[in-house]
Amino acid sequence: KEIAKELEQRLVGKAHESGVAKSDFEVFNVIDLDAQVTKAGEEAKITFTVDVLTEFELPTYKGLAIEPVDNAVSDEEVEQTIDRIRGQRAEFNEVEKAAAEGDYVRCSYEGKIDDKLISEIAPDAAIYGTQKMTWEEAGSKDAPGVRAVVDGLVGMSAGDEKTVEMDFPADFEVAALAGKKATYTVKAEEVRERILPELDDAFLESVKAESEESFRDQIKNDLVRQKENQGRSQQREAIAKQLLAAVDFPLPESGLESETQAVLRDYMQQNMQRGVPAEEFEKNKEALYEGAAKAAHDRLKNRIIMLKIADKEKIQVSNEDLSQMIMNEAMMTRVAPEKLVKELRKDQNRVQQMRREALLGKTMDFLYKEAVGGDAATKAD
Repeated sequence: KEIAKELEQRLVGKAHESGVAKSDFEVFNVIDLDAQVTKAGEEAKITFTVDVLTEFELPTYKGLAIEPVDNAVSDEEVEQTIDRIRGQRAEFNEVEKAAAEGDYVRCSYEGKIDDKLISEIAPDAAIYGTQKMTWEEAGSKDAPGVRAVVDGLVGMSAGDEKTVEMDFPADFEVAALAGKKATYTVKAEEVRERILPELDDAFLESVKAESEESFRDQIKNDLVRQKENQGRSQQREAIAKQLLAAVDFPLPESGLESETQAVLRDYMQQNMQRGVPAEEFEKNKEALYEGAAKAAHDRLKNRIIMLKIADKEKIQVSNEDLSQMIMNEAMMTRVAPEKLVKELRKDQNRVQQMRREALLGKTMDFLYKEAVGGDAATKAD
C-alpha cells in the first residue's frame, strides 16, 4: 500500500510538472484531481480540473493621479485634542444641578415600540431595551447605546423623568429595530459633574511635557503625523480604485468563493467581539453574503492586477522582507519571533501567504512612488 501510494504521489507530481505547470494558460487553482493509477507497466490517467486566470492587458499603472495630503492642523484641533486628554483625567463630582453635556448621569430607561417592550422584541440587544441602572455621558456624540436617551439626559436633574423618541435608521444593526420608532421612559438618579484638570505642573508632568508650549507642540506634531498617515492610506486606496475601474476580466470562481468566505469570517469575528449575537448573522445572512461577495470581488481583482504588475516589473520579496514581516506579526500577536519561526516551518502555506502579502505591499509601494504626488504630495502647514 505504501509503495502504491508513493507511486501515485510521484505520478501526480510528474503530471502536474509536465502538464499543468507547462500549460499555455495560467492556472489559478487546482480544484479537483482524479488519479487513475492501476499498476506498473500500465498507463496512468490523471485528470486535473483547474480554475484559470483569463488573459488581460494591464492598464496604465504608472503616474496615477492622487490628491496631495493635507496635513495642516488648526489651533481648534489642538484644543479639542487637549480637552479630550484632560477629559480622560477628569474627576466626576456628584452635584445637585441639571446635567450639562459631558456630565455623567446614573439613570434607568425602558423602551417600547407601540405598546410592546423592546426587551421582548430584541432580547439579545439589551442596551436598546431596558436598563435598570446604567451610567451615560450626557450629550456625548461618541457614546454607544440609544442616541435619544444620551441626548435627552442633558438638562435632567436627579429624580427627573422624561419621555424621548428614537427613530432607528433603516440599516440599523439590530434588524428587529431597523426603521422603527421607539419611545423611551428615562429617569435620572444621580448627576456627576465633569471637572477637567488644569494645565498645571502636575498635569504636564503626568503627560511627560516640560511646559505647556512643548505639550501643545507635541499634540500638533502627533496630529500632523496622523493626518499624513491617513492621507497616505487614502492615496493608496485611490490607486487601487483607479486600477479596478480601468480594466475588466472574469475572475476565477474558486478564488471568489474562498475570498467571500474570508471576508465573512473577518466580519463575523469583528462583530462577535463587539457583542453582536450569532442570531443576527443568521437573520441577515443573505444580505451579508451579498456584501461580502462584492468586497471579495474587488479584493481578488485588485490582487490579481497587482501580482501581474509585480511580475512585469520584476518585483520580488527578499529574505529580509520576509524576516521583517515575521517580526511585525510577532509584535502584533505578541508571540516570540523564535516561536513564530518554528510554527512557520511546519506550515509552508502560511509562509507562501506571507510572501504574497509582502509582494503586494512592495508593489503598492512601487505604484505609490510612481504616482503623481507620492511623498511629495504633502501640503505644508
